[in-house]
Amino acid sequence: MDAIAPAGRPVAVRYFATTQSVFLDDDYLIKGVAGAVLWLLINDLVREGRAESSNRALRLDPRLRLPDLDDNLETRLILLQRRLGERCDWLRIEKLGRGRFALRLDRPVSLVDVEEQQA
Repeated sequence: MDAIAPAGRPVAVRYFATTQSVFLDDDYLIKGVAGAVLWLLINDLVREGRAESSNRALRLDPRLRLPDLDDNLETRLILLQRRLGERCDWLRIEKLGRGRFALRLDRPVSLVDVEEQQA
C-alpha cells in the first residue's frame, strides 16, 4: 500500500463466492474469475499489506481454483483493469512491468464475504 493511508468514506467490498461476484457498496462491479482475482488482491492488500503481485503468482494461487488448461488469466486481468477504469476512480491496477502489477486503493474498504456471513 502507498505510504499515505486511504482517506474518505469506507466502501463495502462485498463478495459472493458462488458466482465470484464483487459489489462496491450496492453497485455490481464484476463476476467470474476476474471477480475472484479482485477479491483475492483486495484481501491480500487489506489483510497483509501486499499490493504487488504477478500473473505467475495468481496462476499458482490455489484460492483462485483456475483450470489447468487455458485459463485466459491475462485477458481477465485486462477486463478487470478496464472495468475498474470505467466504474471506479479510487481503485485501480497499475502495471509494474512484464507480468507484474500493483493494486492501488485510495479509499478505505471493509471486506464482506456475503456467503461466509450467512453460514
